[in-house]
Amino acid sequence: MKFTLYHMGHCPYCKRTIKVIKDYKLTVTYKDLDVHEKFRKELINGGGKQQVPCLLMTEKGKSDQWLYESQDIINFIKKNY
Repeated sequence: MKFTLYHMGHCPYCKRTIKVIKDYKLTVTYKDLDVHEKFRKELINGGGKQQVPCLLMTEKGKSDQWLYESQDIINFIKKNY
C-alpha cells in the first residue's frame, strides 16, 4: 500500500498526524497545500473536499481510499501498523 498525506504546515492536526506517522516509521509522500496549488486541486478532485490532514491510500488493483480527520488517520495507523 502506498500512502500520501495532504497537509498544511500551520495545521496543528496535521502536525499531530505527522508525528504519529514518523513514530511508526511509515513511508509516506507528503503534499503541503501551502507549497503547491496543484496539491489542493488533487485533494479536492480526488477526495471531494479541501480538508487536511487527509491520507490517500493507494493499492494496485483497488480503488483509492481517502481518509480525513486526524484522529481517524491516527487510529488507522495504530490499528494496522
